[in-house]
Amino acid sequence: MNELLQAIRSIDLRIYNFFGLFAGNRLLDRLATHEEGNNLFKGGVFFAMYWYVWFRAGPDLAKRRKAIIAIMIGSMLAIIVARTIAFVAPFRFRPIYDPTIAHLSYCVPVTANLENWSSFPSDTAAYFFALAFGLAYLLRRLAVPIMLYTAVWVCLPRMYLGLHYASDIVVGIGIGITMAWLSLRNDWLESRIAQPALTAMETGPQWFYALAFLLSFEMATIFDGLRRVGHDMLIGTLIALHLGHEHSGASRPIDEWGGLLATIGFLVTAGYVVHVLYSKFHGVRVAKRP
Repeated sequence: MNELLQAIRSIDLRIYNFFGLFAGNRLLDRLATHEEGNNLFKGGVFFAMYWYVWFRAGPDLAKRRKAIIAIMIGSMLAIIVARTIAFVAPFRFRPIYDPTIAHLSYCVPVTANLENWSSFPSDTAAYFFALAFGLAYLLRRLAVPIMLYTAVWVCLPRMYLGLHYASDIVVGIGIGITMAWLSLRNDWLESRIAQPALTAMETGPQWFYALAFLLSFEMATIFDGLRRVGHDMLIGTLIALHLGHEHSGASRPIDEWGGLLATIGFLVTAGYVVHVLYSKFHGVRVAKRP
């Protein structure tokens, strides 16, 4: 086992050193930082395509919409699984912060502020490959371009900038594809979540699409707003308990757990609204039966 880990470590360093040969190139450095920081061409593109599939007419419309709901759940589960592994597994420095590795300088500042976040596995790769696998499932003719776009535009810059090793990305990809695939094959999600959600859409489209807009916006920006809310809520709680000074350096658990708790709270609230709308509509239908 130790020999396998050493072999993976060796491959990771070779790939990182290969990318390091290009560090300092003005064009590549600026392109990589733009790709990494611009959510429009990451989450924005993905969710524009999902909304296209959602509204595209066809005899399989209901089936496609159920699949989209399952994929959204699978992509969020992919983040949770990846973050859980990051907490449980031994902490791994990101390449750019590893003091044992020689680094070349970039011509633009790289301020990811991820010193206290474990590199393994990549939750970004898990999340976006779950979304990419879902799009490939729905748009099979575009499967190869979608997967290549995700690998080159989303994941490659993170290796180039030293935010992840290759093995972090590979394991993240495996988590994302697995969670999306399992969600698509889960009958319970279809009957207990997807179908009630579609029923709620019919009876209360104004509520459904308002929540869908907020959710898709947050997912397109990788829950940036919710993570900030969760961070501030936990900081406020610590200050109220007079523990802020004891946790001033605990940015990793505060950021990660804060974002996770805020996201779960939003999803629970959205689920409750969908449940209320479904119950209301279902009760009306039962009452109209002879």
